[in-house]
Parts: sequence; C-alpha cells; structure tokens
Amino acid sequence: MPRKISLKPQPTGLWHIVGGGFDNILQHSHDLEYDGEWEAACEARLEGVEQILNALDEEEQYTLDWNDRESRAAMELLYLSATDHLSIGEVETAATLWEQLVELDEEDRTEAMTMLAFCYVALEDWECFEGAMFDVSTKSPEYHLLTLWETFRRTGGIEQNALHELRTRHREWWAEFSAEEHPADEKYLAECQSDRPSQTTQARQLWFATATLWAQDKDFLKKVK
Repeated sequence: MPRKISLKPQPTGLWHIVGGGFDNILQHSHDLEYDGEWEAACEARLEGVEQILNALDEEEQYTLDWNDRESRAAMELLYLSATDHLSIGEVETAATLWEQLVELDEEDRTEAMTMLAFCYVALEDWECFEGAMFDVSTKSPEYHLLTLWETFRRTGGIEQNALHELRTRHREWWAEFSAEEHPADEKYLAECQSDRPSQTTQARQLWFATATLWAQDKDFLKKVK
C-alpha cells in the first residue's frame, strides 16, 4: 500500500517531506547495489522518485530543508534516479529529474547543475549549457571535461588549456577517462558507501554516470587520451 506523503511548511520558509520513508528507500537501494542487484536498486529509487513527484503541487514552489533527514533523502533519490536514467541513455529524462532537483534545492548541494551541463551538451542545448556552466566551479575536473567535450561537439577540435588542466591538476579523472577498463570491484563499491570516497572513486563514479555519452562519442575520448 503506497505511503501517504505530505509536504509541511516550516517557520524558516523551507519545507519538510513527511511520510515517505525515503531514508529507508535510499539505504535499501544502496544495499541492493552493493549486492550487485543494480536493476533492483534502480527500480527502488524510481518508485521513490515517483512518490516524490506525485506529492508535489504544481502550483506551489518548494525549497526543501537539506537538514531534514527525509527531505534530504528524497533529494538524493532524485539525483541518483537521474543518474540511473543517464546511465541507460535516457538523457532527457535525466535532465528533467535534475532540473526538478535544482528547483527543490536552490543551493544545489548535490551539484546537479554539473550533471545537467553534461545533459545539455548531449542534447546540444547550448543556451542551457552556458547557463549551467555559471554554476560549475572552474576549479573542478568536471568543468575542464565539459569544456573539452563542448568544444569537441561544436568544432571537432580540442581545447588545449582544458586538456592540460585535466591532465596536470586532475590526474585521477584524466586517468579514468583514458583507461581501457573501469572495474566496479569490491574496493570501489565499498568506497561508494563512504562519506569521503577517494578521488579515484569519484572519477570512476562520474565515468559510470556518463558512460553512455562516451559510447556515442568515442572519438572524443581518443582526443582526451
């Protein structure tokens, strides 16, 4: 039986999601993924996201409270479900979910805008891409990777300064995107559960999240190497 979900306004002006059990759903999906049951984990996240979206009133503007456990879990489910969709090539659906998340979390604590930028390059929505890039840190590896990919998609060339930055300042990300194999071994899966995964693990997480994009743009990866 579906849980009854409601959104409660708080004196701070933020909102709390009540009644969804989203923290439990999130942990259950992590457990499934760690056990190698990826499809079941995706399905669990998707069911949670559908409940969240059905509870939102289109006439209301919500900013969820990141410090509320259930509301935070709901936002993390949205982020992960968008990643699930992107991983199977459903770019437009992923973008829609991340756009919804950005509306709910105006401070973008999950850095959904960075993933939206990848979607916008794939969709060749350059106006939205340029807007998203204002919210991507110029010091991040994702910024340089996005700059490289945008330039390649638009011109067929490579932005040498961005490539130099990726190779020298963000070696783990350059190594991951240049590698022939990307093993999801026990060490990697264990680190994915950590609050502070290594840079190597973070780079591999980004690879897995965006792998379908590179499968369609193999010439770009050859340029990066």
